[in-house]
Amino acid sequence: MKKIFFALIVLLFAGCNGQDHYIENPVNLMIKSMSNEKSYTIILDDMDAKNDGHYHKYSVVKVSKSDEITQSKTKFLPVSYEFFKKNENNLGMQIVSKDSTGKVTKAAIPAGYDNYIGNSRYGHWQGSGDQSIWVFYGRYMFLRSVFGLGYHPAYYGMHRGYYGSYYGTNRSFYGSGYQGGNYYGTSSKVTKKNRPDFYQRKARNTNWNSSRRSSSSRRSGRGSGFGYGK
Repeated sequence: MKKIFFALIVLLFAGCNGQDHYIENPVNLMIKSMSNEKSYTIILDDMDAKNDGHYHKYSVVKVSKSDEITQSKTKFLPVSYEFFKKNENNLGMQIVSKDSTGKVTKAAIPAGYDNYIGNSRYGHWQGSGDQSIWVFYGRYMFLRSVFGLGYHPAYYGMHRGYYGSYYGTNRSFYGSGYQGGNYYGTSSKVTKKNRPDFYQRKARNTNWNSSRRSSSSRRSGRGSGFGYGK
């Protein structure tokens, strides 16, 4: 996995240095590189805006055909301005996943909601009614931190709501907060409370709200071509 991401990083930065190149979408590259995996989940772990462009960091959980689960993180990878803005509200959420049937879902949903949470192979619901929370079995407990369940417990009622109205639609799902607003994502009060380093960095960052496109995107003279469907 490390070799794959190293190759991605080299390719991405090589594209940034050429005046005739647009920024390749790192998520699309990861999807291609993991075509032989049984299933995977790509989570937007962090993001940043700098003088030379926009960047994402991803956390990736994959299941091999032998059912081995591994988790890894990328370094900050350059992304297009359009792709950055499209995912600006998706901090901590999965933005692409593939299930064991080979179906790829390209939507922002709570991390782990489709492949792991609610799957009796990995854990169980604890409690009663809609306020029951998801608990992983011991050997899969590391997924609790990977999916951010320490500060975003997965509630049965919210998970049921996702499957009842959003699953299979490719529509984003942010849940509903206790005091209104989103329960998941960048604008979530829970996320703001538990990721203060991100919001402090964003507040100090004069590049964050810039309306300009990254220089390499402008030089390319092309459309972004970075939609999930491409």
